[in-house]
Amino acid sequence: MSTRSTIKFYSEFDQDEVLVSVYQQFDGYIDGVGYELAKWLSKKNIINGISYQTMADGYANGMGCLAAQFIKEFKTKIGNFYIGTIDNEEEYNYQVRLIDKEIVITVNDIFKGTPSELLLLNELNQG
Repeated sequence: MSTRSTIKFYSEFDQDEVLVSVYQQFDGYIDGVGYELAKWLSKKNIINGISYQTMADGYANGMGCLAAQFIKEFKTKIGNFYIGTIDNEEEYNYQVRLIDKEIVITVNDIFKGTPSELLLLNELNQG
């Protein structure tokens, strides 16, 4: 049986506006999709404006750019990973927001914090 999840990226200008919703059919639990999402996000910096110095892989020019990079990185083959609807809810629902210039992940009523904090939670649960 698969553990389904959604990942929603929200606008930095309106915390209620979903820019994109991704549906994943497998491994939606925190030490699956959550871990991979947190690991990837922990290496990202959100900026406003592009210069030669910020063209490196660790930057995104706003949340729309971040969401596009996420899809590019994780949609590698047919199946499992789909663009979903904004009202889709599954067993695990991840929300990615920019709050006070910091990326924050919310997972249902289980977790709210930075990608690094979610990685730490995963480490504690593994130990």
